[in-house]
Amino acid sequence: MQLRQQATTSWTSKRALRPELWNRRWIESGKFCYFDYPINNLAGATLGIIGDGAIGQAVARIGQAFGMRVLYSSYKGSSGMGPLYTPFEETLRISDVITMHSPLTASTRNMIAEAEFAQMAKRPILINTARGGLVDEESLIRALDSGQITGAGFDVATVEPPPPDHPLSRLVGRPNFIMTPHVAWSSREAVQALADQMIANIDAFVGGTPRNVVSI
Repeated sequence: MQLRQQATTSWTSKRALRPELWNRRWIESGKFCYFDYPINNLAGATLGIIGDGAIGQAVARIGQAFGMRVLYSSYKGSSGMGPLYTPFEETLRISDVITMHSPLTASTRNMIAEAEFAQMAKRPILINTARGGLVDEESLIRALDSGQITGAGFDVATVEPPPPDHPLSRLVGRPNFIMTPHVAWSSREAVQALADQMIANIDAFVGGTPRNVVSI
């Protein structure tokens, strides 16, 4: 019975993820394909990465594998970070996709708000799988409404889970917005890696050689 319920749930989930098939749109088109939505290549597009840590670098490698031009943004308000970094404002202006991988600190809170959306000349897709609060959520709504960005994908919110009156909750259901429940980190393999790191940290501490020491 349990396996049957799991199979039914999986089948239902697949139907929910493929509305273009299950609402008969493809069948009704009468053609081998249809073009209800614009489709753009990743190859040749510019990927702006805000946050150059291990995750940002891994995303860069994925973007490069798709043939994207990858830019590492300099920190907002910083200059002179060297030739490997593109100024923050220029990253906003020329990117087709902007993906965020920064910690949430006093200096990064609301780093993208009204003024920053206004600089996004190419109407990019904005992705935030880092922390809620990096993007001003009310400004995000206005940017989507006005067409300053093409779409957005968020895995995080300032309140988790977001209540019904939360700004991101009000966006759910729009065709140009995707929200997932803070699960970007939660594959079985990732959870196992976290457990392995924790055990290694404890072993190192007990052995007198602490690692990943945080200075306060």
